[in-house]
Amino acid sequence: MSVLSVQGKQFVWDGEPIRLVSGAIHYFRVVPEYWRDRLTKLKACGFNTVETYVAWNIHEPRKGEFVFDHGADLIRFIETAGELGLHVIVRPSPYICAEWEFGGLPAWLLKEPGIQLRCNDHRYLGHVDAYYDVLIPKLVPLLSTNGGPIIAMQIENEYGSYGNDKAYLNHLKKGLTSRGVDVLLFTSDGPGDFMLQGGMVEGVLETVNFGSRAVEAFQELEAYQPDKPYMCMEFWNGWFDHWGKPHHTRDAADAARVFEDMLAAGASVNFYMFHGGTNFGFYNGANCGEEGYAPTVTSYDYDSPLNEWGEPTEKFYAVRDVLAKYVDLPELQLPDPIERKSYGEVRLTDRVGLFDSLSDLSDAVERAVPETMEQLDQDYGFILYTTFVSGPRGEADLILQEVRDRALIFVDGEYRGVVQRWDEQRSLKLTIPAGGAKLQIL
Repeated sequence: MSVLSVQGKQFVWDGEPIRLVSGAIHYFRVVPEYWRDRLTKLKACGFNTVETYVAWNIHEPRKGEFVFDHGADLIRFIETAGELGLHVIVRPSPYICAEWEFGGLPAWLLKEPGIQLRCNDHRYLGHVDAYYDVLIPKLVPLLSTNGGPIIAMQIENEYGSYGNDKAYLNHLKKGLTSRGVDVLLFTSDGPGDFMLQGGMVEGVLETVNFGSRAVEAFQELEAYQPDKPYMCMEFWNGWFDHWGKPHHTRDAADAARVFEDMLAAGASVNFYMFHGGTNFGFYNGANCGEEGYAPTVTSYDYDSPLNEWGEPTEKFYAVRDVLAKYVDLPELQLPDPIERKSYGEVRLTDRVGLFDSLSDLSDAVERAVPETMEQLDQDYGFILYTTFVSGPRGEADLILQEVRDRALIFVDGEYRGVVQRWDEQRSLKLTIPAGGAKLQIL
C-alpha cells in the first residue's frame, strides 16, 4: 500500500521524500482520443503528477441521471494516467470554479426554492451527498491505498474567497472519509488572511494558489501553517480570456522564473494549466465583478505549456529546462505530432428560419410571468419569450431588468436590438403600431 503523507516540511511517498511536480489537465476539456497524448507530453516535460477537477454538471446533468462515459469517463482518464506511471490529484468538490459553467454545479439546483449553495444548507448538502454516493465509490478503487494512482483529494475549492462556513467544510471532509477516502486531503486558497482563515480545515493540509511572488505567498502560508510542506496548488502560468477582450499571454521566461523560485524554496507545484483545452458547447463560465459580467471564450488555451490543440509551446521547453536543474531528466521524447488538415472552404447552401421552426424544435409553455430556464428544466441554449403588446403606443422604453446574458428583441418578427448583461443600458426604445404587435425576446 502506497501513501502520500506529510512529515515536517516534506511530502513522503513510500518512506522517501518526494517533490510533486504536477500539471492540470481537465478530462472534460479534452476529447478522450487525445487523453493519452496529453498525459504522455506531461510526463515528457518531467512532471510526475497530473491534477484534474471533477465537474458535477457533466456527470449529473439531470437530477439522479448520471453520466460517466465518453468525454465524462473520469475513471478511464485516471487509469490512463496510472498506466503512464503518473500520480493523480483529484479535486472532486461540488464547486470547482475553473472558469467552467456555474463552477461545475448543475443548473437544476436552482430550481429548488430557497436553496443556498456552498454552505451548510440541508437542501444543498442533500444533493451533494446523493452525488457523492455515486461518484466517490467509483474513485475509491483508484486510490493509492488500493493500488491506484490517486494520491490526494481536495475538500473544497478556494472557499476562503467565498465564505467561512466550517460546518460545511467539515461536512464535505466527512463526505469523503465516510465513503472510504483514506488518501491525503487538502484545501487550496489564495495567500491572504481572510482567504486562509475562511478556507482552512483543522487537521487538513492547506495549499495556496498564485501566479507570482512565490516567496511572499509561502511566507503568508507559513504564518498559518508552520512546519508543513509548501505547495502551490494552482500556479497560474497563463490566463484565460473573456469575450471582447484581448488574448492573454505570459512570457515563458517570466513563468519559468517564478517556477524556479518555488523549486528553490523546496516547494511542490501544480501548473494551472499544463494543457487548457476547450470549453465545449455552453460550458464556458463567466466572471462577475466590479467591471460587470465577463463570459469566458470557448477556447481555454490559457497560454499554457501545451496549447489548445496539444502542441508544446515555448513555455513547455522553458519549464523543462528549469526542472532539469533540480531533477535528472531523460532525453526528451515526445509522441508523434498529431496530423493537422485543412478542410478548405465550406459553402452552406440551405437555411431555415428559427421562428419558422419553433414547433419542430420545442414545446410552448404558458405562464403568467417569465420564468427562468432552470424553472423549465432547461440548462443551456436559448429560450424565447413571446407576448402581445396592445397598440398604438408612442416611443417608449422597453426595460429588461434581469437579463443574465444576452437578449435579442423582435417586434412582429423584425429584429429591433439587443440588451446585454454587461451593458449599462438595459432598455430599448420601441414604438407599437395600431392594432398592437407581437413582442419576442430571445
